[in-house]
Amino acid sequence: MNDAQIWTVIGGFLAVAVAMSGMVVRTVGSEIRAVRGDIRGLRGEMNAQLGGLRGEMHAEIGGLRSEMHAEIGGLRSEVHAEIGGLRSEVHAEIGGLRSEMRAGIGGLRGEMNARFEAVDVRFNSVDRRLDGLDSDVQALTRRVRDDGP
Repeated sequence: MNDAQIWTVIGGFLAVAVAMSGMVVRTVGSEIRAVRGDIRGLRGEMNAQLGGLRGEMHAEIGGLRSEMHAEIGGLRSEVHAEIGGLRSEVHAEIGGLRSEMRAGIGGLRGEMNARFEAVDVRFNSVDRRLDGLDSDVQALTRRVRDDGP
């Protein structure tokens, strides 16, 4: 083979190599585009699933929130009812204690009045006795003066 033929064969191989590399580049490019398309599709599916999950999560949270508010409302009603019952019991107890205290004070007042009356009767008795003694002393004084020197 002469030089021209060698260069022709080299040129042919080079042309085949360039053509093959172009095919490889185009094939790789189309594969990359296909993978990008698949990724876009997967991204779209993922976004759709995330949106669905987000919607389900919001619905579930809303349901839980409603249940929680209902339970809190029920507990609030029970607490208010219990407080109202305790308030009624306390007021009844206070009313009973107030009545007992007034009755006790009334009894003490009556007892004290009776004791003061008894003391007053004793003072009046002592006053009468002192008046009697005073009369007796005056009578003795008169007698002594009349009988005197």
